[in-house]
Amino acid sequence: VSFCKALLGKELAMTDTFERYRQVARRAVEYQLGYQGGDGAYIWDGYAVDAHHKQAYSWGLAGRLAEAHRLLDWVRRERLQPNGQLRDYAGDVYKHSWFFQGAHRLGRFDLSYPGIDFLVTCQAPCGGFPHFAGDRLLRSLATAWTGISAIYAGRMDVAQRAAQCSISMLEQQPHDDRFYYKMTRDGRLVVDDSDPDNLIDTAKPKQAYWEVGLPMMLMCRMFQVTGQTYFLDVASRLFEFKLRCFQDNYGWAGSGKSSLAAAIYYSITDDARARDAALRCPDFLAETQDPEGGRRDETEPDELLIYIDHAAEFSVWITEIVGILESKIP
Repeated sequence: VSFCKALLGKELAMTDTFERYRQVARRAVEYQLGYQGGDGAYIWDGYAVDAHHKQAYSWGLAGRLAEAHRLLDWVRRERLQPNGQLRDYAGDVYKHSWFFQGAHRLGRFDLSYPGIDFLVTCQAPCGGFPHFAGDRLLRSLATAWTGISAIYAGRMDVAQRAAQCSISMLEQQPHDDRFYYKMTRDGRLVVDDSDPDNLIDTAKPKQAYWEVGLPMMLMCRMFQVTGQTYFLDVASRLFEFKLRCFQDNYGWAGSGKSSLAAAIYYSITDDARARDAALRCPDFLAETQDPEGGRRDETEPDELLIYIDHAAEFSVWITEIVGILESKIP
């Protein structure tokens, strides 16, 4: 009896924790919505012209469907170009993937299908994707996120090639304590220690953890689609690397993508380390959220765009993580 009571108490405490996280996500969504115009436009005084790519995903998860559809209607009227690109986004593959996933999950195929048609034109011969369409080098961030977009679209040929590129990037790593995340278009890893925007150093804090988190997520998604344990094995290797990173590896603003990847990995493997890792980012965000609902790291400019962008992304990670982890409670 005492054991059952203790177990019940633990489950109730976790339920309270999850509700606390959901409140953080709701505040983040409400904060974003305060900047939407009556015609659906997402602009404000001094607004950035490429700052509406995450909102449909964020608002759709929160159940704010009317606002999300108004935004997408505005994008279709004012921002969608004939080739599927968004005006003013300068061929940003990563941001287009965000927008595609948000629109596609809402059934806005009038926007998502043109979007994926543009994205697939950016795939390099080795299967990877550049951050911007015209870039000379490819990047893990854009490769994995667009690979996931391709899975949503049913473009498994594109997803498979992106996954193989991500695996090749991992296989070419020369050191266990570093992860280089840029490649040439023919698939050669760029090992350049002089470029701080090219590697994750496990000994340093506040690293570009998303460059490992997104390929881990892609591997988990590929396993879900194909059932091939090969992809899960690669996800495990990426997870082990991430665990070797600095102590903020799952507890910093740049840890959201990795935390969702850990939650998905936990849902597949029941590895308790992944569950615990996934919980650390929502807890960090709950502790550091701005009272109005946004967030800014002290290293970033004190600009409205930063608060809004982070609110959108963090609401997604928190909502997805809580949903996955809560589903595992008996």
